[in-house]
Amino acid sequence: MRKQCRLFFIGISCLLSTLAFAQSPPKCNSGPKAGWTASDKLSKLLETKGYKVRRIGDMAGCYVVVGTNEKGEDGEFFFHPLTLGIVGSRLR
Repeated sequence: MRKQCRLFFIGISCLLSTLAFAQSPPKCNSGPKAGWTASDKLSKLLETKGYKVRRIGDMAGCYVVVGTNEKGEDGEFFFHPLTLGIVGSRLR
């Protein structure tokens, strides 16, 4: 019985650590902000693609766009500040 409990708790802790890792934002390693593409350019680019941008910020070296994508999904979308390519998202 003790061994089963131990295995159960090990399994639960592995599951929780996996979920925590899956929710962490991507890291862009984009260097100093002085070299980043302007957030206004990202906003205009996304609006032409059908996004509805509510707010743009930065996190872990990436631009974070809060809004709605071209599919109508609401969430946070992460873009590399040098290439303006999408690197991840968290839908609500």
